[in-house]
This record gives sequence, structure tokens and C-alpha cells, in this order.
Amino acid sequence: MNTPGALSALKFYNQGVIRLLIEPVLFFAQLPAVHTTGRALGFIALCAGFYAGAGLLTGPGPHPPVVMALIYFINAAGMVLISAVTGFCTMVMISGKKRDFSLVFGLYAYASGITMLISWLPFMLWFTEPWKYWLVYTGFRQSCGLSKSRAITVLLISVPVQWCLIYSAITAVTGRV
Repeated sequence: MNTPGALSALKFYNQGVIRLLIEPVLFFAQLPAVHTTGRALGFIALCAGFYAGAGLLTGPGPHPPVVMALIYFINAAGMVLISAVTGFCTMVMISGKKRDFSLVFGLYAYASGITMLISWLPFMLWFTEPWKYWLVYTGFRQSCGLSKSRAITVLLISVPVQWCLIYSAITAVTGRV
């Protein structure tokens, strides 16, 4: 029986979280058949919302809690978009357009979303970032059909480019080098 609307989205979210934790290779192998941009956006919205709410538990920020929650949410969702754009552009330069941007965005959304469930904890960056990029690598291999060397090359180029973009933006906004 098909469940309509929000119930169906929550069912997909719950199944996605479980499958990403238990069998990520199979999840990404089956992703092209079931992927929609709406599902990826919904998944990242739920995970970013959880991240924003949980991030408020780490202590008071310089702004009221509602503003800090919005900052956390935009940061979490925005980083997925920046990562997906740099990863997609690098993939196209390295191996041609294997898949549409929508699928690459989806694999970054799922890989980042699952790690957001614990990345709000202080010092979990050292665990979640390698895990996220391993999931992205697995997604490029399974969903996009890239070879091992091309998937690693895409990550080795796109991640430093992303860091440089973020550093440039921070420098431009704060005026400090």
C-alpha cells in the first residue's frame, strides 16, 4: 500500500537512515533507480533541522536561539550544496558527465545528512568528515559508475577547492586573512 505525502517521506527517511548505516554500498547502488530531487531535499532538510536543533545544545551562541538555529540550518544545508557543486564540476572535468547534477546532489545529501546526526557533537568532526567522504566515494562508485581512481581523484580535487572557496568567503566577509 502506498502511503501519501508526509508519511511516505518519513518512511523513506527512516529507511534511508537505516540503510545508510547498515548497508551503504547497497543503498548507493540502488539510488539511481529510486532517487528524486525532492527526496534528497527532504532528507537534507530533516537532517539539517535535527543538526540545527542539536547544535543549540552545545551552548549559547552570540545570538538568540532562533537566529542560531537558522544559522546552523543554513550552514548545514549550504555546505551540502557547495560540496555537491564542486564535486559535480570536478566529476565532469575528470570523467565527463556520467550522471545529472540531481543524482550527485542526492549522494552528497545522503552522505552529509547521515553524518549530521552526530556531527553536532564537539570533536566529532574527526570521525564524521572521513565517514562522509567515504560515503561520497562509495556513492560516486556505486551510483555514478566511476572507477576507484576517478572517484578518489574527484574527492582529492573537489575537497581542497571547496576549502579554498570557504576560506575566501570568510576572508571577504570578515576582512581578516
